[in-house]
Amino acid sequence: MNKMKFFIRLGGLAVFGLVCVSESHAEHKADWKAGAQERRADYIFLEAQRQLALDNTDAYYELVSRAYELNPSESSVGHDLGFYEIMLGRGDRDMTEHGLQLLRKHFLAHPDDYYGTVLYGTMCERVGDGDTALAVWEKLHDIYPLKSEITLRLADAYLSRTADTLAQQRAISLIDRIKAAEGPQLQLTARKVMSYMSRRDTSSAIIEVERLVEETPRSADSRVYAGDMYMSFGDNDKALDYYNQACEVDPASGLAYYKRAGYYHEIGDSAAYDREVFQALQLPDMDLDTKLEILTGYVKEQYADSLMQPRINELFNRMVDLYPHEAPVHDLYSSYFVAINDFKSAAEQQEYVIDTDLHNADRWRGLMGLYFSARAYDKAAETGRRALELFPDSPIFYLLTGESASLSGDTVAAMEYLDRCIANDTAEVTIRSQAYTARGDILYKSGKVRDAISQYEKAMEIDPSNALAMNNCAYFMACENIDLDRAAELSRRSLNIDPDSGSSLDTYAWIMFKKGDYKEAKSFIDRAKELTAEPSAELYQHMGDIYFMCKDPEKALEYWKQAAELDPDDTLLQRKIKHKTYFYK
Repeated sequence: MNKMKFFIRLGGLAVFGLVCVSESHAEHKADWKAGAQERRADYIFLEAQRQLALDNTDAYYELVSRAYELNPSESSVGHDLGFYEIMLGRGDRDMTEHGLQLLRKHFLAHPDDYYGTVLYGTMCERVGDGDTALAVWEKLHDIYPLKSEITLRLADAYLSRTADTLAQQRAISLIDRIKAAEGPQLQLTARKVMSYMSRRDTSSAIIEVERLVEETPRSADSRVYAGDMYMSFGDNDKALDYYNQACEVDPASGLAYYKRAGYYHEIGDSAAYDREVFQALQLPDMDLDTKLEILTGYVKEQYADSLMQPRINELFNRMVDLYPHEAPVHDLYSSYFVAINDFKSAAEQQEYVIDTDLHNADRWRGLMGLYFSARAYDKAAETGRRALELFPDSPIFYLLTGESASLSGDTVAAMEYLDRCIANDTAEVTIRSQAYTARGDILYKSGKVRDAISQYEKAMEIDPSNALAMNNCAYFMACENIDLDRAAELSRRSLNIDPDSGSSLDTYAWIMFKKGDYKEAKSFIDRAKELTAEPSAELYQHMGDIYFMCKDPEKALEYWKQAAELDPDDTLLQRKIKHKTYFYK
């Protein structure tokens, strides 16, 4: 009997042990599975960081999303995902909101994560959630009361509540705390002044600025700030006094001289303004960037006045003497010449820069463009040949040099350069198409009309968007009375691409004239003149012809005379004017 009882007890213990082992094994298995998933998430997250370092942003986003999906309890992963979604979802409200929720989750879990919390507060400010941002800065300030950058962020959050007097007072208290720890600073005073001015407390603002000046006796910036404040109050004498002090405290301060020069310009004292600019530009201790800023402001104010151009040139020449090898000086001088349409002088300044930057292809193209604008086509071609010595495999320089040679009258050289452009395997379709167009122009001028049209057709075949090829082909077909319907089709296609091109509108008008549709021709020629800044003799003669056929001989004569002023050697035009009638030949 006792044995039986013992057996039963032992058996019960055995069963109980089996149950315990089973339950323990299940829990261990569950823990192992969860741990494995977390480890997998960690691995994926590390791979995401690697992809981000390689600038594979798509892979990064996919991987970090998967890592968070596997382990949503890891708020730091959610934080990274949230920030990326905010950056990725600019303009997408749902994605931005989800990203903010992930940042908030991490903030609530780890408010002491300094950089994570700073990022959350910054993002809240960026999306306009000032209340949440304020709460974030308050929390972070509680945790890190000695970090002045957080104290300043909190002060700024209070300052943004301009209608809240209590918030303004708290902001000033925080700013004073930073000042007590770190000393007087312009940025701190500026914030306090902003607070006072928001409450129209000008007397407190003035006291604050005067205190800053007193506490920073060697600071030119503080005096400039004081001068700006008094200028805003209309106290010009006080403003000038502080600008003068700034220049005395730091004779090399570009800002001080710039502000004083601006003061004289503001009150209309042009002589003093000139004097200040000249004086500042000759200061040996002032850095070049500041001088260029002062000079740029001066030129912008004065360049439109032709009487000031000698003065501006004198300033630039002094700068060139001081900095003969500084590209920014020559670039600014060149820009000035472009602004007054003196492209030849602009090109001369760029020649100085080219010598210091020989292997900059963009500069060579820019220089050729300036010679084009100056109509110095021989110089443009020469520049192109020099560029090709440095860039012998560049299709664009073969094209530009060929076009330049053509315009300068050297058609043999032009065709050689254009042929080399077309034969270049690296040439883009658009460049080769332009080369065919240029060949067409040369052949037409040589009297080879059919060959020219063939070149335009090739240009359009390889680049159906080449509006210039369409326009030129259409125009020359009209001039030669070749397939006017085809010419009209090409002209319409060019206008579809560039509807505001004066040249293309003139072409279509001329085709309509040749087809006898004078009303349509007049409509388009008027539009062409309206959109052409400097109408050519050709355009004016077309206007005269069209207006004559529209039974307005007086207006026709007026346009023929305008054409003759631009091209007095055109004998056909002179006959029209003399006889006051239209001649076909």
